[in-house]
Amino acid sequence: MSGIALETVACPLCGATAYTPRGRLRDLSLGVPGEFHLAACDACGLLYQNPRVRVDQLDRIYPDHYGPHSHEPELSRTLRERSRAARWVLARELGYRHLGTDDVRLADRLRAAWQGRRLRDEFPPWRGQGRLLDVGCATGRFIRQMQEIGWQVAGIEVDPEAASKARQVTPRIFEGDAMAAEFAPGSFDVVTAFHVIEHLPEPVATLRRMLEWLAPGGLAIVEVPNVAGVGGRLFGRYWSGLDFPRHLIHFSPRTMRAMVDRAGGRVVGAYHRGKPRYLIWSLEHLVADRPGAAAALAKVVIGSRLGRGALKLGLELGLPLARGLRLGEVVRYTIAHA
Repeated sequence: MSGIALETVACPLCGATAYTPRGRLRDLSLGVPGEFHLAACDACGLLYQNPRVRVDQLDRIYPDHYGPHSHEPELSRTLRERSRAARWVLARELGYRHLGTDDVRLADRLRAAWQGRRLRDEFPPWRGQGRLLDVGCATGRFIRQMQEIGWQVAGIEVDPEAASKARQVTPRIFEGDAMAAEFAPGSFDVVTAFHVIEHLPEPVATLRRMLEWLAPGGLAIVEVPNVAGVGGRLFGRYWSGLDFPRHLIHFSPRTMRAMVDRAGGRVVGAYHRGKPRYLIWSLEHLVADRPGAAAALAKVVIGSRLGRGALKLGLELGLPLARGLRLGEVVRYTIAHA
């Protein structure tokens, strides 16, 4: 791959042009060649890529093996393995009154009590007529899951191959940039975007468009990596959430709220979450870039089934503390009209 062209841009949040360089970073995840620039806006503090990959070059930073575009849709393990318990939580706590619960047994209710938090995190609350749009739907895994529990679904996906797979779920897939999608204003009760906004050159405009698609009382649900979380603090330039050069913006809760305000919305909920694999990826980036016997030993430990399993278990035990301190690796924001 020849050199990828960059361009200097204004701050995607406040429009200021003054910024402070924070470092030059390589693509540690997928190996796209080149160095890419982290900057902090002098006016609002937003961390973003500047100079940034030029808009007409963005497709070149997503190799064919880019994860979200390489998997077929599949149902949530939670629903597949614990269907009665899942239906109980969805119907009783999240408003899915159309889901039958007559066959739910005491054992299922106990299981539901154990899994309730996970289900409340994974599924949006029922709203209005049950119309849902997923921005950046990839191959359609999420919208298939939502369709199975009663939602009327649609999606937006820029990658042609992923969009083709998503059409196995529903024909209502717009292929292209979200700003060009022709869905009518007020036509959805929930609009979601999971790990999408950080990839976009015009995040404020996209958030504003998502709010326009919402019917009265509707909600937008947006999840992004949290640069102020435990991983960003511990690993710095090796944090997996930076994912240079694909992530153009790096949100903290403060800058995300400011961006939602500018788009005409308001944050009504923010749930900090994380998974062991996010921190393990960061650790892999760190040791891969370090010489010496200690780093070599760490690579062996991380690469072994026993070592990786022990590391994952330790992180599973520690992550609830990070969530409690509001230092999650990612934050899921629930957004309403201002």
